[in-house]
Amino acid sequence: MPHGAFVSGFTDLPPADWPFRATSRLLDVDGIRWHFQQFGQGPALLLVHGTGGSVHSWSHCLDALARTFSITAIDLPGHGFTTVSHEVDRRRDVYSLEGMARACGELLRAIDCPPALAAGHSAGVAVLLRAVLDGWLAPTRLVGFNPALVPPPPFYVARVAPLLRAVFESDVVADGGAFVARNTRLVRQLIGSSGTELAAADLARYEFLCARPQHVHAALAMMSRWDLPRVVRDAGALEIPLELIAGGNDRWVPYGSLERSVRRIPRAMLRAVAGAGHLLPEERPDEIIASLIAHAGEADGGGDR
Repeated sequence: MPHGAFVSGFTDLPPADWPFRATSRLLDVDGIRWHFQQFGQGPALLLVHGTGGSVHSWSHCLDALARTFSITAIDLPGHGFTTVSHEVDRRRDVYSLEGMARACGELLRAIDCPPALAAGHSAGVAVLLRAVLDGWLAPTRLVGFNPALVPPPPFYVARVAPLLRAVFESDVVADGGAFVARNTRLVRQLIGSSGTELAAADLARYEFLCARPQHVHAALAMMSRWDLPRVVRDAGALEIPLELIAGGNDRWVPYGSLERSVRRIPRAMLRAVAGAGHLLPEERPDEIIASLIAHAGEADGGGDR
């Protein structure tokens, strides 16, 4: 049985037309009100979206994956419909990479769902890496799509990021960002810069999320707090395979830079999808489905170490 408190009612759930809303659940775990979706049959598969995304990022893949896996797709803290108060964030440093990894691990323990296979998109790959390295998860394999594993220069982490944190994480900036998202074409332009052209319905979901101040705050806080150089260094000790798949036309995480970074991770395997951009789960769901189903056999019985 879950160790958190399930939440009844619909006030914090997604809109009625949100993908797979019927599978949505809410659970309070140590001050974080989680939104996640669970369904399917088979080995346990965990899906973690990237910065600015939500469970909807996987929506084009889920029907096919649910025929092979028991899926748990989560909204990261502050993203989508998972909520975190300022007090809880101050106490737990939730938006740091270590804080995100710890929180995800605590959720999965609360719902007694250790993943046999874990897959992430973009920054979700870094969260999963940190969670495995810190002992919160023990899947048989990690699979990452468009992995955000290109660290900024060391001077940025040491000097620039702490300065930006004070600015980016203010309520004024989050409220202003949400206002701009609601009243301009900024989200469309931002998504367009990724190398992926989304369908109108997919784009509308990002516009809806980016009009929510907490969603904006969470995305900015992640970017200002994360120490990607450290997780890439630490990944040298990874004991399970790390399969990485990236869009050849990804403008947010350029393939050449990613290739150089991944060389430092002995257990990593990287390949490109020609002509694809950064939002691979929505642009090329066939790649996600085929990559994950290929590992269903090895995942069967895993995740319980």
